[in-house]
Amino acid sequence: MHEDFYGNHLSTSSQAACDAFNRAMACYFTAQPGAEAHFKTALEVDPAFALAHVGLAREYHVHGDGRAARTAIAEAVKHAERVTTREAQHVAILNSVITGDGPDPFEAAKAHLADYPRDALVASLCLGVFSLIGFSGRPGREAENLAMATVLAPYYGSDPWFLSNYAFAQMEAGLLAQAERNINASLTGNPDDANAAHHRAHLYYEMGDHEAGFSFLSEWMKGYDFAGIMHCHNSWHVALWAMLRGDTDTMWHIVDTALDPDVTLGPPINVMTD
Repeated sequence: MHEDFYGNHLSTSSQAACDAFNRAMACYFTAQPGAEAHFKTALEVDPAFALAHVGLAREYHVHGDGRAARTAIAEAVKHAERVTTREAQHVAILNSVITGDGPDPFEAAKAHLADYPRDALVASLCLGVFSLIGFSGRPGREAENLAMATVLAPYYGSDPWFLSNYAFAQMEAGLLAQAERNINASLTGNPDDANAAHHRAHLYYEMGDHEAGFSFLSEWMKGYDFAGIMHCHNSWHVALWAMLRGDTDTMWHIVDTALDPDVTLGPPINVMTD
């Protein structure tokens, strides 16, 4: 039986497709480049692999390519007839998120996670600022995000990806000591996670430790691929700290080489806001 790295069954007959899918998800969860290519490799081996179509759709979605995302999720729906209940619900939830069709995806995701808490892609839709909670506009979003993360925490243990998200939920709710323990554990478990580096930067900001934040993220970014989805936004954090330090030369250099819309490879929403 083929599984993802959270122990969920994958309906594919190919170990090579399963391996490529897991490589893609590792890239997706850590904001490293390569997810699109690995999803496509999985689909070259097994064109009927529904969850690989979902992953590709989500990768396009977060990069702001709505047309490609809708095409990919339609392929997932087409191939979702011979999959497990978890996978069928997974496809339906992502289809609702990407197309806007179907039931409320947040309510569907909460019900799904009650039965399949380690379905990490669905969990990721509910965690963080760019999530179904974060974009909801509801008052008390920070508390709601923390509550969701706290419910899921026992199912993920020391998993670095989850600890990073848990830490972010905690720091947004003002629980800085707990957040520091979890984000440090996350980066120890996977120091190459660009999302975790971003969350560590946020914690430095919340703690008012601007020099440490500038030093940490400046150094971390030296090894980060320019094509990584967080390159633009993490660079913005460094630029802000440079400005705070009075180092406007560094600030403008970052603006010109990493934030300029004609240069950066970041997703449109980050390019616009940064």
